[in-house]
Formats: sequence, structure tokens, C-alpha cells
Amino acid sequence: MKKIISFAIALLIAFSATTFIVSAPLVADSEEFTQEDAESLEAAREKLSQINERQAELSSSLKKYSSEKNSEVKAKQTLEQQMYETESKIETIEWIIDNLESRLAEKNEELNIAQADYEAYHEKYVSRIRENYEMGSTTYLEVIIMSENFSDMLTRYDYIRDMMDYDKQILDTMCDNIAFIESIRSEIIADRNEQQEMLELLSQEKSSQAAQVVDLKSRINYIETNIAKLQAEQEEFERLEAEFEKQINELLDKKKKYAGGTFMWPLESKYSRITSGFGWRTLYGKKDYHYAIDIPADKGAPVYAAADGTIIYYGWTNTGGGNKCVIDHGSKLMTHYNHMSAFVPELQKQFKEKGSVDVKKGDVIGYVGSTGNSTGNHLDFKILYDGTAYDPSLYVTPDGSKPQKDIMDLIN
Repeated sequence: MKKIISFAIALLIAFSATTFIVSAPLVADSEEFTQEDAESLEAAREKLSQINERQAELSSSLKKYSSEKNSEVKAKQTLEQQMYETESKIETIEWIIDNLESRLAEKNEELNIAQADYEAYHEKYVSRIRENYEMGSTTYLEVIIMSENFSDMLTRYDYIRDMMDYDKQILDTMCDNIAFIESIRSEIIADRNEQQEMLELLSQEKSSQAAQVVDLKSRINYIETNIAKLQAEQEEFERLEAEFEKQINELLDKKKKYAGGTFMWPLESKYSRITSGFGWRTLYGKKDYHYAIDIPADKGAPVYAAADGTIIYYGWTNTGGGNKCVIDHGSKLMTHYNHMSAFVPELQKQFKEKGSVDVKKGDVIGYVGSTGNSTGNHLDFKILYDGTAYDPSLYVTPDGSKPQKDIMDLIN
């Protein structure tokens, strides 16, 4: 009977000890954390919140300026293309005008020659008429006297008349030729004047386009200057963000210590495949060291806290992680969860109000996505101790079996 009672007592003690170990918190408060530390932590969180707000404003402004710059650059490219087309038209019209000037010069020369020929022939024609007039009836008398008979006289008279008619026809032909040349010359002049008007309009259009390009260049330079200023300010705030995060992490590490226990797989066990492990890899054609493991999963799949801890970062990150969650587990031990599609609304609300949120192992902290620099839906899971990253696949297993290494080995 005594043996049975002793065994029962031993069993009860063992059960109580087991129950205590299971229910014991993984994160415990530290006695080293003072009131002054608490005030510093609150001030640092407030400052970090202000920095994050300003970073959001900077990101919005940079996005706006980048959009404006793209619009202005496209407008400038369009104008430059129009200027190129205008210049091509001007070159074509200038060639046409040069050609018309050459033709006009030719027609002027032809007209001068035709007029000179006409004037010379006309002078002969007038002289001949004058001579005939001065000779008067004598000429006709000679025709009659010299004629052998009446028929011959008529023939001679017809000859004189035909000669006069021939001269008249030649002069008429010359006049027609001069008129024809003059009409072509007038058409060339009209065409040339029309082309010159078009040239003047195109030249004005080109000047207007050039002025607009200058204005667009000025506006693009102004936008680029503002972008550069905003980027410089953004870099400064990123530096300040890192400083205050470090300060907060140090204070939180001082406040809490990791009390032990294994980490759990941050997704459902069915998502056990690792597509990009810890270490060197080739990303976007370049060698890159991966300080985490990539676990592909369906979009919207729940992401779990690997252990008890305090969420110290819960928002968008500009460093490529997209929607990011950082949990401080105490004793300088942290986990990062990147590329999430969405946060848990209640946690997000608490984080905005308090600047941190305590979570338990297995609590849903977000949902799988592909935000930030990501090529598909997956969770980028990282473990850090004292700022140094360690291969998560050595410290967590999808099925909950014993991992290759104990997380406590990092702390001890």
C-alpha cells in the first residue's frame, strides 16, 4: 500500500512539474529594467512612430514626384519627336524652295531670251512695214511693171502679203511663248511664296516646340532636385529609424529575457518546402547572401509567431521586405516575417496605439503574400541573435520534430 501511495505521489509531482514546464512563459520580465528604461523606451517608440509617419509622407511625395517626372519626360520625348518631324518638314520645304528658285531662274532666263528674240524680230517686222509704207505705191507699181502678166502680178502680190502674214504669225507665236513662260513663272512664284509661308509657320512652330522643351527640361530638373532632396531625407530617416530600432531592441532585450523552449514552424505544416535557403544564391542575375529561408505558401495563409514575444515592428519596410513583422523574444533573440499580404487588424490597431504588442507562440500575426521585392507568394522567415542571422532550418521543423539545433544554444 505504501508503495502505491509513494508511486502516486511521485506521479503527481512529475505531472505537476510537466504542467509547469508546458505552461511556463517563454518570455519573462527582467528585474534590470528600471523606470528610466521604461520612459526611454516610450520616448524611443514615440520618436520611431514619428519617423515612420514622415517616411510614409516621403514615400508618398517621392511617388508623386516620380509620376510627375515620368509624365514630363514623356511630354518632352513627344515634343522632341515633333521637333524632329518639324525639322524634317523644314528641310523638305527648303529643298522645294531651292528647287523652285532654280526653276524660276531658268524661266527668267527663258523669258529674257524670248523677249529679246521677240523685240529683235519685232524690230525687223516694224522696219519692213516702215519701208513698205515709205515705198508706198512705188513698190506696188514695181510689182505690176515687173510682172510678166496679170497672173504673175497676183503671184508677186500674194508673196508680199504672205511674207507680211508670216512675220505676223511668228510674232504672234513669240507672244504666245512669252505669255506661256510668264504663266509658268507666275505659278512658280506663287508656289514659292506658298512654300515660304509654310516655312515661316514651321519655323515658328519649331521655335515654340524648342521653348516648350526648354520649359520641360527646367521642370524635370526641378522635380529631380526635389526627388534628390527627398531621397536624401529618406536616407537620413532610414538611418534614424535603424538607430531608434536598435535603441528600442536593446531596451526590450533588457526588459525581457527568453525563458526557453523550441521555436515552431511559422506556417501550417503542409507548407514545408523551402525554395530559397539560407546562404549564397543568385537573385536577379547577381550573387546575393540570403539571411533567411523562403517558404512558398498560398496567398492569405496564416503566419504564426514562432515563440512568445513582443511585436516591435509591424508595417511596411522600404528595404524590400514589404509588409514586415519583427518579434522580440527577449535575450537579443528576434524573428522577422517578410512579404506578408496583410496584417491582423486587431494587432495592427494595438501596435499603432502602444508601439508594441505582446503575442504568444502560435498566434496569427499576418498572412502570406508577395509584397516588396518578391516574385511570388511566400514567407521570408529570419532568426537573429544579437543582430546576427542564423539558418532557421536548423532551429525549426515543419512537423514539430526535434530540430538539428536547440535555440537555447544561441543564448548560452
